[in-house]
Amino acid sequence: MTRRHVSKKDAKGVAEERVDRLFELAGAAANAGNSARARRYVALALRMSERHKVPARHKRLYCRACGSYFVPARTVRVRTGKGRVVMTCLECGNVQRNPMARERER
Repeated sequence: MTRRHVSKKDAKGVAEERVDRLFELAGAAANAGNSARARRYVALALRMSERHKVPARHKRLYCRACGSYFVPARTVRVRTGKGRVVMTCLECGNVQRNPMARERER
């Protein structure tokens, strides 16, 4: 049997759908209290996004140090101030500082 050729565009589309689905599953698992399973889903999604260069729109949903999925008040502490959002992982203590979006003038 020969292998079918899949174009890069099709492969990227499939990878993007799978990454979205894995982050949905990670959110459901984290909300159910199964942090190990949520961490595994995040790891699989990151592996898929590395290979197929899927845009990283899920950046603020997980800890970059330990890979745990963020659920406010359970796995992450969120604070705002001085023009930025500070997110502290309650699993490993890693701190992420992201700039706050400015309002656009009309």
